Amino acid sequence: MAHSLLIADYAQLLRKVYLTMNLLTRYVLLELTKVFLVTVVGMTAIMMLVGVVQEAIQQNLTPITIIQLIPFVIPQALFFAIPTTVLFSACNVFARMSSSNEIVAIKSMGRSPMVVVWPAIIFAFLLSLVTVILNDIAVSWGREGVYHVILNSVEKTIYAVLSADQRFNNGRLSFAVQDISGKDLYGLTVEKFADDSSKGFRLHAQQARLSCDPKTNKLLIWIKNGEFQIGDSALAFIDEDVVPIDLTDATRKSKNNEISPSAIPLRAIPVAAHASQVSLIHKRRDMAMAASFQMLGGNLVGLTHPDWVPEFVDLHELEIRQYRIAVEPWRRWANGFSCLCFVLIGAPLALRMQNSDFWVVFFMCFLPILIAYYPLLMFGISQTKTGHLAPIFVWTGNVVMLFAGWYLLRKMALT
Repeated sequence: MAHSLLIADYAQLLRKVYLTMNLLTRYVLLELTKVFLVTVVGMTAIMMLVGVVQEAIQQNLTPITIIQLIPFVIPQALFFAIPTTVLFSACNVFARMSSSNEIVAIKSMGRSPMVVVWPAIIFAFLLSLVTVILNDIAVSWGREGVYHVILNSVEKTIYAVLSADQRFNNGRLSFAVQDISGKDLYGLTVEKFADDSSKGFRLHAQQARLSCDPKTNKLLIWIKNGEFQIGDSALAFIDEDVVPIDLTDATRKSKNNEISPSAIPLRAIPVAAHASQVSLIHKRRDMAMAASFQMLGGNLVGLTHPDWVPEFVDLHELEIRQYRIAVEPWRRWANGFSCLCFVLIGAPLALRMQNSDFWVVFFMCFLPILIAYYPLLMFGISQTKTGHLAPIFVWTGNVVMLFAGWYLLRKMALT
């Protein structure tokens, strides 16, 4: 009888402990979620505003175009905002809990402070996965969306800038006009700037109109009574004609057809890596064959000819591209899991400091991250992109933060 009563009391005690832990878990998650949502909305809005304004200044965009850009900028803004926001949320919640002696109350129940830290760690882990996905969306869908919005608004943008300033210049293409009436441009002068003078041109027309053809990626300039000159060639007189210009010349986007490794979706990276490797193998084979023919022909002097310089430059660019593609998945996962690393540092420090001023706690938690994590991340990225280190070294900063967080958590659990 006594044994059955003891077992019943023990079972009731376990039930109370479980309910208490469940209550603490819900409490911590609710507080973290509230602070996180409020903060991330504010930080995302600020970052998005800065990003859109920067793009608007560079591209001379109209207000309507700026509004169209907003959905495509949101993933990138969230990607940068979430890691700092989750650290701020952890510092805010745990600083308040510690300063109000809630942690002391938990310890008096015979429970470890880890009971309130585990929900934050799981919360940060899930946010890390979300951040990786957002990064993938931002570099693929987001960047392409921004580019296409800018392309489709080139005509409106040029007209808007010419109406205001009578001059449009993006560093690659320049428009100047004497007068505008509706869509008719009078005294239009168009200049294309290029490193190779033979690829540049100058156009002058008494009357002209602009129209955009997104299907062919061309900006069409209808001219009447015009003069057209390519490079240093002879001046051509045109009574009436349409001159097409690549839309990429009217934007700041590079005309290189190759997608940057940082803009390749994660699912497409294996295919891109294989294609890069094949291109590198073919380039090395072609250079080896050319060198072999020169040696067989006795043309040893030709091996040191300046004509080989651009070949080695192309080879180096292919090697760098292969390194960059190889490191890209590691970089994105490392960037995403900075959320988990930040919480592992911020949560135990906020609990140990017992300071109600969460801004001070946030600064003290962010300082070691700023000093250690970001320099290690930048060092790893720079060295792996050039092939000096293996791609896994991108995780150096994360590993250091994980070990530091594990040490702080272990020390907190034992006290």
